[in-house]
Amino acid sequence: MFPWTIHPKNIDKGCSKPVTLAAPHSEEQLNKIFDRFDSNGDGHLSWEELKSAYNILGMSFPGLRALKALRVADENRDGYISQKEFIKLRRKNPRK
Repeated sequence: MFPWTIHPKNIDKGCSKPVTLAAPHSEEQLNKIFDRFDSNGDGHLSWEELKSAYNILGMSFPGLRALKALRVADENRDGYISQKEFIKLRRKNPRK
């Protein structure tokens, strides 16, 4: 056997306890999060604001993530995520 071979019986040894996920955010918390990244204060998140938010959060490929967020959350297809769309998205997917 090679030392880099993973043995299923040893997988759990030394592993920390499972991570518990935080409770979903309240509407007030979601409004604060939205306002933090709505840099021009127009009540909508543009692609640039989303990209900046993902960059601030340290996410990889912030531009692609911003495009995906717009595709998923922009229900009226105006090119922006409104505060209502943001809250609705977060209610639907609280863990992401």
